[in-house]
Amino acid sequence: MAQKENEEDDPIEMIGIQLPNQTEEQLRDMALCFAEEFVREGWSGEKLIKMFKNPYYQGPYLVWKQKGDEYVESVIDDAVNMWRPDISRRRDFLRSNKGEDRESSL
Repeated sequence: MAQKENEEDDPIEMIGIQLPNQTEEQLRDMALCFAEEFVREGWSGEKLIKMFKNPYYQGPYLVWKQKGDEYVESVIDDAVNMWRPDISRRRDFLRSNKGEDRESSL
């Protein structure tokens, strides 16, 4: 890969930005991406819901603020069904994983 000199306005680190006026489909895709990532890491449903409600996690929090609990739970259900098909119901997933998180708290 060719190298070039860094310019002042050429950031070396990745910078994320929030895109205004997302469509419903884009918002759901973003939310599902967040949920999938952490389901694959072994997070419980309860912990995922807490993440969406935590302002530190700006993307998931934006989804929760705009869409609410039912929407977030639906997205988490989809992620669980996609990556853990052996768990037939998310409610069972929430109960069975309460103490099995990799992280102790958010």
